[in-house]
Amino acid sequence: MTWTKELDEAAVLATRSGYWHVVLFYLLCGLAAIPTSFLVFAQVFTNATPEHWCAPPKVLENLGLPDDIIRSLTIPRQNGVYESCRAYDFDSKELRNALKDYVEESTVAVKEDTVVRSLKIYQLIPSISNLSSKNLIGNISEAVLSVRRNTTSPCQNGWRFSREQYRRTHVTEFSLVCDLEWLPRMSNTLFWVGSIFGNLFFGWISDRYGRRTTILLMIFLEVPLPIAAAFATSYWTYVGLFIVGGLFFPALYQQPFILALELMPPGQRNNSGIVVGMLFATGMCILALLAYAVKDSYHLALLTSLPFILLYGFYWIIPESPRWFVGRGRIADAEKVYRNLARKNGINLPKGFLLEIHKTIKEEENTQEELEVLPNMNGHISGYTGLPEKDEITDRRISNMLTFKPDLTNISEIDNSSKESLENIKALEVAEIVNRKSKMKRDDEDIKDQNITELTNLDSQYHQKSIQTDNSKHSGNTLRRKSIQFINKLFIHEEGEDDDDIIEKKIMDDQNSEGDCKASLLDIFRYPNIRKKFFILTFDWIALGVVYNSLTYNTPNLGVNDYLAFFIGGAVEIPSYFLAWRCMERYGRRWVLCSFTCIGGIACISCILVPESWPWITVALSMFGRLFAASSFAVFYVLIGEILPTVLRAQAMGASSFISGLGLLAVPYIVHLAVYSRALPLAIMGVLSVMGGITALFLPETLNQPLPQTLGDGEMFGRDFKILSCVQRQSDKM
Repeated sequence: MTWTKELDEAAVLATRSGYWHVVLFYLLCGLAAIPTSFLVFAQVFTNATPEHWCAPPKVLENLGLPDDIIRSLTIPRQNGVYESCRAYDFDSKELRNALKDYVEESTVAVKEDTVVRSLKIYQLIPSISNLSSKNLIGNISEAVLSVRRNTTSPCQNGWRFSREQYRRTHVTEFSLVCDLEWLPRMSNTLFWVGSIFGNLFFGWISDRYGRRTTILLMIFLEVPLPIAAAFATSYWTYVGLFIVGGLFFPALYQQPFILALELMPPGQRNNSGIVVGMLFATGMCILALLAYAVKDSYHLALLTSLPFILLYGFYWIIPESPRWFVGRGRIADAEKVYRNLARKNGINLPKGFLLEIHKTIKEEENTQEELEVLPNMNGHISGYTGLPEKDEITDRRISNMLTFKPDLTNISEIDNSSKESLENIKALEVAEIVNRKSKMKRDDEDIKDQNITELTNLDSQYHQKSIQTDNSKHSGNTLRRKSIQFINKLFIHEEGEDDDDIIEKKIMDDQNSEGDCKASLLDIFRYPNIRKKFFILTFDWIALGVVYNSLTYNTPNLGVNDYLAFFIGGAVEIPSYFLAWRCMERYGRRWVLCSFTCIGGIACISCILVPESWPWITVALSMFGRLFAASSFAVFYVLIGEILPTVLRAQAMGASSFISGLGLLAVPYIVHLAVYSRALPLAIMGVLSVMGGITALFLPETLNQPLPQTLGDGEMFGRDFKILSCVQRQSDKM
């Protein structure tokens, strides 16, 4: 696989001691988890709809009567449950006449901004207020009942909201109930619409301009949005800012995860998905505690947005992905990332170490190929054609790849009498191979001597190109080149480099890279194996995304305290990641993903059998399903990152997330089905989860496999696996 072994070995060398790579790893995982958990799920509390009912007529508001008494007098009930959007009809004149012995009308001055206006209010007559409260309540109740009509109508005087769980939410501030109850659900849907297009855009930016550039751009644009949304004076302003914030959610979760995955050595890649998931669950628990502490949407919005101003400091912390550099043909820049990482870990890696690793691996591969060739009937070494010359740019299209394996198993029997002569011939040919290698080494030394002349020539060419413009190039290519140069200068933090360093890097890249390995989304459809894996991964992402988010947003429908249920939901996810971690290491990805999603789906389907009078049984099964849904997501993120090739990883994940985002548009409406039956949304989630688990078996296993780098690597990866195969342990391979 192209440069895969070299990059894995370089990552091991740069992180074999020290702590900086650990700190960087947790910073990237925290960036992916904590802000996104607040961004997505804060609306569970800021858009929460408390218990509400129609406000009473004005004449009854300031009488000092308990809310439950006024509610029983003015609100109809069905099956013991008060109506939320209808109230009994009253004639205002008849009601005032009925209460004239207890209530008097007065006028007060009210100042609004700079305008003073008069307002009529109704208060108890002072002499009446001295009566016992029991007698007063009884007399007023009789008077109200005497003029109350048996007909009902929609709320005419606004609404009253229960303050037991929420002091203030967007629903209570803007009266988003009854005829407007669809607005919070619509804003949630529009958030996912924004995330759909953000996935594609930032996935394209990431593969074109780099992981670091994309992450810094998202931080710069996303951090101010939730702060501004906290000060929105209208709900539509809030919705607009919320939709724009949705552009950054999936990408802000995925891009730091991709960078951590590509920076870490092979033995620590499992940790990326697990740690991100654990920190995401921790962020949800913190969110529940903050929401319970303030119970106010305004203060919660500030608490979950202002601290992230510190994220601007990531400009001086995070590096670019060395695998992205290699994918763009920039070998010298990839080596520099590893050397800087090693230096901060207290490790000194020599300049050119990445090329030395590359040469060593190539020599080992060539030697192994030469020694593994088998003699044919005439005693000659078959299959030896000499060392191939390296093309300037290697075309790795699948049509130009090797599509067959030489059959070296059919070996003719050799007469015992010719064994001695055969050994002599083999010894002569091995000696010839050694001589060719020594000649190649001498040629390498001659090439090194010629590099001085090449450096001089490249120096003059470099300065000439810097002051001349090639008018023959297309204007589109010039614009593309200038845009990449501008982005690199803006976001790629380089130490001072002189012209000699630039020329040396150019020589290294030209001699050792295999070209600028650009890839587009259309390449997914050109490669049949990549295409098949992409569609399966996308379906699994739809299933897991809908199930996980529906279980989270369904918290208020479980019939228990919102804060407690949300906190428990986040807390049960933390051990789920430990479970996923251990199972992935031992049993691989695909079978663990299949088992977890099926178990969680069965738990959700089982809620159909639970009576609604037993809410805690439903809560327990729902949390059990959420535990396995969260662990499935952790396994899935590791799996999708390891299956897709580096040159296409961000774009393919963005496209897959784009399609899954279309499924997430249905989440608010699935949750809304709880008004008909508490178990109905859970049953839908369970069926979808089981379907996702079954399709996971059609993906190849990635445990102990190299990370695919190029499109060719991605096409060949998992091409011949068997659906019912199990992971092969390392000890079994040796």
